[in-house]
Amino acid sequence: MVNLYFHTNDPSKRKAVQWFAKHDIALMQRNIEKEPLSAAEIQQLLTISLNGTDDLVSQRSRETKALKIDPDQMTLNELTAAIQKSPHILKNPIIFSENKLITGFDKEKMGLFISKQQRRIELKRLLQSFATPSPQAKPA
Repeated sequence: MVNLYFHTNDPSKRKAVQWFAKHDIALMQRNIEKEPLSAAEIQQLLTISLNGTDDLVSQRSRETKALKIDPDQMTLNELTAAIQKSPHILKNPIIFSENKLITGFDKEKMGLFISKQQRRIELKRLLQSFATPSPQAKPA
């Protein structure tokens, strides 16, 4: 199961939802403004992120700047409390499964959530499309 946490219904979130629908991948969506994250959920996200707070906290967000949040100078408990109080300091959306996490929408990274079997099928289709000449192509 893939989860998508968001705090704003921005284009990145909508593109991600469309991408998952197109690839027939089940997706659980959660608005973290309406349903705040628990401390355990925040720690789980930090655990599966490759770069810790850099993957999750948006340094460019107005809220992060206004609150003068520097995750590198905070304890885990302080950061957790700040995220619970102000979810807009997180990047949007946060997409994750058991052990994979990405933020934002990047088509190339989204492939992480496609099963190996499905990737093989798509690769086979792609290779076949190169092998089959296009009806519009004219021999030289």
